[in-house]
Amino acid sequence: MGSGGGTSVEAVFFGTTTVWLSDGASGILIDGFLSRPSLLRVAFGRVAPDLGRITGALARAGVTRLDALFVAHSHYDHVMDAPEIVKHLGGRLFGSESTLNVGRGAGLAEESMTRIADGDEHTVGAFTVRVLAAVHSPGNRFPGTIDEPLVPPVRAGSYRDGGCFSFFVTHPGGSLLIHPSANFLPGKFDGLDVDVLYLATGALGVQPRRFQDDYWRHVVEATRPGLIVPIHWDNFFVSLDRRLRPLPPVFDRFAVTKAFLDRRSAEARIPVRFPEPFEVTRPFAR
Repeated sequence: MGSGGGTSVEAVFFGTTTVWLSDGASGILIDGFLSRPSLLRVAFGRVAPDLGRITGALARAGVTRLDALFVAHSHYDHVMDAPEIVKHLGGRLFGSESTLNVGRGAGLAEESMTRIADGDEHTVGAFTVRVLAAVHSPGNRFPGTIDEPLVPPVRAGSYRDGGCFSFFVTHPGGSLLIHPSANFLPGKFDGLDVDVLYLATGALGVQPRRFQDDYWRHVVEATRPGLIVPIHWDNFFVSLDRRLRPLPPVFDRFAVTKAFLDRRSAEARIPVRFPEPFEVTRPFAR
């Protein structure tokens, strides 16, 4: 891949794991989290979508319509704003049964939602999205499922993960693997031809060296991408109005992650690029 029409696909990173992809004709959002409530509210209060922050972020990025929104798992920092984004922009919500229960709690109609499972393929214009089962990064604080419509405001822990997915997105211009949780299933990505890897690094810095090396082998070496774009490294308790910064040391050790990425990417000769929020990039342009 990577030839013909590669410059037509644009991507915008909104922090955490929320990534917009468009070729001008179709638009896909991976995850939906723009509200970014404070750590104090997440720890001690209740969380709910902030419509002002949601519409403001979408407007700033110039996103005016949506065809599909795929949710990787149903923790609040992935799914909380997804139904409101669909209501605002249109399109269809794709996710686990837990994600669909978040949609139901927000009043989304059943006909605007689709349950996904490992191995599914969904066509969105010239894009094809293959759903791949995944596992949450170590230390999952809110495992389990959401078994009835979830109506916010609720405790952040009410957003149970509901099962995790990664998304392999192909287009005539190239291919992307969006891998939103820093963990791996051995052999899961073997044989994928990936041009750009959106690689979750959240909490990777506090994992043992053996885990870090295994993660690299089963995700990066398996897919041999031409570019790595780290995601889920930023402090998602801080509004997108402010510059991105790493998670606090109580959650992660970003310097360790950065040193690991620098060393392994140099050895493999794979460039690593940290995107700025709202920056429009062309992932297949070389």
